[in-house]
Amino acid sequence: MNKLIYWIIWTLVVITINIGAFPIALFSLFATQEGTSIFSIDYLIAFSIILVANVLSIQLFIAARRQNQKRFIIGLVAAVIQVIAIMLFMNTSFTASIPLAGLSVLTGIVLLVRSIIKKD
Repeated sequence: MNKLIYWIIWTLVVITINIGAFPIALFSLFATQEGTSIFSIDYLIAFSIILVANVLSIQLFIAARRQNQKRFIIGLVAAVIQVIAIMLFMNTSFTASIPLAGLSVLTGIVLLVRSIIKKD
């Protein structure tokens, strides 16, 4: 696959994942008191939501950098499932979307660890 195609797809994945992750993270800050320190648990939860949502983005970045097409395609499928789950959760509060998003994040974590450990 062409390097330009890798980076175009990766950019689209980062944008679509964060379109869903940022509103959920901001919603977690809804009840935070004004003047709360940025080092509070509320901000940690919001940061964790964004970090967990972007695990697949990090994995896709590593796969694109190493031009590992197999891991890139698997990560892309998991990212599409994650985007669908996040959009279903945001638009309909469909409860089956939470395990679906969890499964895609778990897949992303496994792929990320395998991409870091193996250098093929």
